Amino acid sequence: MAQLIDSPHAEMKRILDVQKKAFIANGAPSTQERIRRIDVAIKLLLDNADALCAAVDEDFGGRPVKFTKFVDVATVVDGLKNARAHVAKWSAPHRRGVEFPMNLAGASNAVEYVPKGVVGVISPWNYPVSLLFNPLAGIFAAGNSAMLKPSEFVPKTAELVRKLVAEAYDESVCCVVTGHADVAATFSSLPFDHLMYTGSTRVGKIVARAAAENLVPCTLELGGKCPVIVGASTDLNVTAMRARAASFGAVMNAGQTCIAPDVVFVP
Repeated sequence: MAQLIDSPHAEMKRILDVQKKAFIANGAPSTQERIRRIDVAIKLLLDNADALCAAVDEDFGGRPVKFTKFVDVATVVDGLKNARAHVAKWSAPHRRGVEFPMNLAGASNAVEYVPKGVVGVISPWNYPVSLLFNPLAGIFAAGNSAMLKPSEFVPKTAELVRKLVAEAYDESVCCVVTGHADVAATFSSLPFDHLMYTGSTRVGKIVARAAAENLVPCTLELGGKCPVIVGASTDLNVTAMRARAASFGAVMNAGQTCIAPDVVFVP
């Protein structure tokens, strides 16, 4: 079982060391092992959906259970199942053509996809389960292990997720770190093989600078403006219908959504 982390700063470094050593010792996991890891995540979410919804509701001071089950459980499970269905294809070598003159010598060519190793994930509060577990679909399908840092603004959800992940995974495969901004700062400075962050542009710059000290490649999904742009040749009736549909994002989750349009530009 994964160990619960009570001393985050020292433990984060220890867990990362454990995961890196396990990855080096064991090499790329088999297709079956990747599927097993995904299946564990699916089971965790489905078996604990009610508890997760209750924790999110408490953190938010009121959030509809049906909404949380849809955006933070059902959609994530769909993504995990999609990854599970494609693991074998994604991880298989892809043949490529051979250029002259090597083709005359009977050479063959293929691209082989290999895991990076340990991937760190820092998630925000607005979709506290979805944005923590969605990345696991790609992380596990690609054969990586994961360290997760949920937002400190959803402490009940973060603590529950930490407990559930600790019970479901060995710490060499997946582990959750909880804590405030100082923990996140240490987390983003760790020498991961890849780091994923979702949140504000301001903090994204801080994360990128910290990761750069160890030359850690980053995937940053940052907040910003979300305009609807109307072209001069557009069909206004179609545009009006689409803009109306898009406006749902402005009210969904109280507007705390990456697809929440806030301005319309017209010619």
